[in-house]
Amino acid sequence: MQCKLTIPKRLKDLRVERGLTLEQLAEVTGLSRAALGKYETDDFKDISPYSIVTLAQFYGVSSDCLMGLTEQKITQIQSLMSCI
Repeated sequence: MQCKLTIPKRLKDLRVERGLTLEQLAEVTGLSRAALGKYETDDFKDISPYSIVTLAQFYGVSSDCLMGLTEQKITQIQSLMSCI
């Protein structure tokens, strides 16, 4: 399985789609601007599980989507909630 987007590209695309700067994203997520900036660079080495969960919840996507394991952005829970 080959992923179309890397983790840094996915994170940057989600942030830009919402019109946020790194500073704004840091403010609303509680993650540092420096860490967020590193996550969006192609040479990043590691992203903590806490950061993955925090960003996935903020963006409303699954952690699998952020990590490139699926192309599907919407989570099963979101899908079920839209049916109610």
